[in-house]
Amino acid sequence: MIQIKNATFTYGEDKRGVYDISCTIERGECVVLCGKSGCGKTTVSRLVNGLTPHFYHGFLKGEVLID
Repeated sequence: MIQIKNATFTYGEDKRGVYDISCTIERGECVVLCGKSGCGKTTVSRLVNGLTPHFYHGFLKGEVLID
């Protein structure tokens, strides 16, 4: 299961990122992230795979839980 709870992530002083997102992805579900360029798809992927905030530095508020 992947659970994102009220997560906000911004890249340092830059205003780009994602703001107050929440979702739950249950085991076995297939989810597609889609949207316009710059809407936050890559940032959400980086939250789930653990690259932010450890490799891509910035400010994280909220929770990202992986089980």
